Amino acid sequence: MVKPRTRARQLVSAGIGLVAAALVVTTTANYGAASGTTGKGTLKLVAAADTVQVEAYEGVAYVQPSVWLAAYDAAFEFRASQTAYDKPVKLTKTVIRGKKRTTTTAPASIVDGMKGFKDGLRITLKNKAGKVILDEKRPLCPGGYDRQRVQTDGATGPVYPEFCGGNWFTKGVLYGIERGMAVPTVSDLEFETRGETALTMTMNVSKPVADFLGLPKASRSAKQNLVIVDGCPEGGCEGEGGMGARSAHGADDDQGARTVVPRESLEGGENGRGRLPLGGALGSIKPGKPTKDTLPDLVSLPAWQITTEVDEGGTDRLNFAANEWNAGPAPMIVEGFRRGTTPVMDAYQMFYRDGKQVGVKKTGTMEFHEAPEHNHWHFLDFAKYELVDAKDKVVSTSGKQSWCLAPTDPVDLTVPGATMRPGQTGLESACGEKSALWLRESMPTGWGDTYNQSQTQAFDLSKVKNGTYRIKVTVNPDGNLYERTRSNNVSYRTITIGGKAGARTVKVPPYQGIDTETWWNEE
Repeated sequence: MVKPRTRARQLVSAGIGLVAAALVVTTTANYGAASGTTGKGTLKLVAAADTVQVEAYEGVAYVQPSVWLAAYDAAFEFRASQTAYDKPVKLTKTVIRGKKRTTTTAPASIVDGMKGFKDGLRITLKNKAGKVILDEKRPLCPGGYDRQRVQTDGATGPVYPEFCGGNWFTKGVLYGIERGMAVPTVSDLEFETRGETALTMTMNVSKPVADFLGLPKASRSAKQNLVIVDGCPEGGCEGEGGMGARSAHGADDDQGARTVVPRESLEGGENGRGRLPLGGALGSIKPGKPTKDTLPDLVSLPAWQITTEVDEGGTDRLNFAANEWNAGPAPMIVEGFRRGTTPVMDAYQMFYRDGKQVGVKKTGTMEFHEAPEHNHWHFLDFAKYELVDAKDKVVSTSGKQSWCLAPTDPVDLTVPGATMRPGQTGLESACGEKSALWLRESMPTGWGDTYNQSQTQAFDLSKVKNGTYRIKVTVNPDGNLYERTRSNNVSYRTITIGGKAGARTVKVPPYQGIDTETWWNEE
């Protein structure tokens, strides 16, 4: 029996670097006029969920970003500078709407040097009895490393630096929030649990800062319930103290990817339309079917690495690997936007031309998959796997019904529009954490995504008689995704099943002369 490749190994072998990064610019980020402004521009405090699970290690809890400062219908740019080291820092806010730029200077009383707004954020933690166990004020930095998209017509990626502050000799810094994006209010909150397992967290933007930023009164505060769990169950963190233990229990190989994209217009004026649950406004793109040059071509490949086993529950299973790829010429990009505080996102397919987004269509939903080795967001109904007989009658189906897409395998890098190094294009998968407002999943041109179906995701053979069958792989089964053609969306792989209960066997004839049941380039 040949051991299937794991998804983690594929990501490594394909050379996909899922590493957090952000573009840093040192000049005002104004890359051309943008259309599609639909309002005067507003900053809001937005909570991604009503309840957040927090992991604690040796009595110290670490809160992942889950409350965001979001910019709607305008970009917000901040400049902090001083003429000399012994002079006070001047902080300005510029609201950018298309070609219009409106700049105001912050009162000196709310400026905290290069760090942002002085005492701009207050964090309070209370236990079930209402006792305050944490009450602290922090500078508010309207910038951050982990950006989320909150409008379909917003900027498609970060432009501003990922930090506020500097060192003793810093004379000026530039930070901000791109139009239609959000930054975390806090990215490093930790506290002693004091034995508590449930707390209420409240974040408030101070009135002087909120007034200067123009936050609506209803959007100056956010409240969440924190459920504290042991980050090291059953002694799993022995020998790994503090933050080392935390990182060891973080995302799997598919999770936590951060998006890095080329510099774009802050306004993202060509970026689409659609009202979003968190308050996004309609964009400027007119309704209509996307043009052919902006469409991907999704192709199904025959199943491979096919084996039998008895799963942990004693059920006979047929394992297999499946790959669906994009023949282009355009990338397939799907973005999810949170539906309020529920663990559901509305999914939109985005369309690009010459690196710029030119359209968007709603295409389905994404759900948070809370399970071991997952704990990230999945796009529903990307593909369907069935075991069928000679008459195409289904005899068993796969338990795999949702996907976190990533370019794991190059299939054909000679097709027009093929991406050579998808890890550097900024359109790699971002499977996201539970508190995410937004994520982007993509299939660059020329690349495919392989999943191995095993255990409960594999075919159940309990009621399948011995004989010849076909593994049917269908990409875009419901036709929700726009693509150039659906004529190549289905593939078949013939197999012969034998043996008896508890010891089923499978024979896999070569496909077009290729024996896929051995490692590539191995005899």
